Amino acid sequence: MEFVPQLWFLTGCTAVGKTDLSLELAQLLNGEILSCDSIQVYRRADIGSAKIKPECRKKIPHHGLDLCDPSETFDVGQYITYAQSIVDQMKKKRKNLLVVGGTGFYLKSFFSNVTDSIAVPEVVRREVQLLHENLGLEGLQRSVASYGPVDLNASDWHNPRRLLNILGKQKVTGLSQLELKQKFSRGICPFASFFRRVILLERHSESLEGRIEGRMEEMFGKGLVEEVKNLGHLCPPLGRAIAYRQVKNYLENPGKITEKELKQSIIVATRQLVKKQRTWFRRQIPIDYSINLDEHSFNESFDFIGSFCKNNGIWI
Repeated sequence: MEFVPQLWFLTGCTAVGKTDLSLELAQLLNGEILSCDSIQVYRRADIGSAKIKPECRKKIPHHGLDLCDPSETFDVGQYITYAQSIVDQMKKKRKNLLVVGGTGFYLKSFFSNVTDSIAVPEVVRREVQLLHENLGLEGLQRSVASYGPVDLNASDWHNPRRLLNILGKQKVTGLSQLELKQKFSRGICPFASFFRRVILLERHSESLEGRIEGRMEEMFGKGLVEEVKNLGHLCPPLGRAIAYRQVKNYLENPGKITEKELKQSIIVATRQLVKKQRTWFRRQIPIDYSINLDEHSFNESFDFIGSFCKNNGIWI
């Protein structure tokens, strides 16, 4: 009989404490780890992404790290293809897979269809970008609406990046935004046939605040500014990432931003991300088990999680 790996997920907000638990849990699950972090895919972007140390990877094989250079864009479609290849590897190895991380769309791609097969040529991308530069947000909105009915919430309707993506696909297909949405909704999640269980790690707000500040100080102590300086040109996803965006701005404006202000801007941006992550996990991801790590010791937390896994489908 063909072995079909189980897909287990360990997620939670930035700085909640996923790494240490993931190493122990992967052993319990007879599994390997797949990173679910859109920044850890970039080579040499180690400090700002809090990438797991090489020595820790020797304990459990890790996938999804160091897949491309900082100047190369890596998107969720590429991640899905890569994740499918790792699942195929687990079949051959007769191992389960523990997916660890908190990047929203990467995580959601295991439970819903999040991409389509519409390829937008670079010439079309440049065309819609030029339209945005010349006519602004209102020009994008008029162009999107010119193809027919629009079904977007206020946030997306005023999001240039979202509209650029839609307009590019409209120019390729000739479809209205509503038709594109309906076509997309009929797509099938590529992992729908697999056993999937999600474990959410949580902490009290005050505790998480302290961990965010401590993590930021640790990054600076390890040389975050030097890391960003040495990365060179950053692709848009990496250039927009927390820590990398703020440090890049700091380096491009010498003398205008103090190190204290730089650190505070990273803390504020991380707090905002955590707020979005908490909402995303609860609304977009099917949570099977959650535990507050502030209310238990590490060993207790692991025992509770282990009991859940053993009682909810784990097989070796």
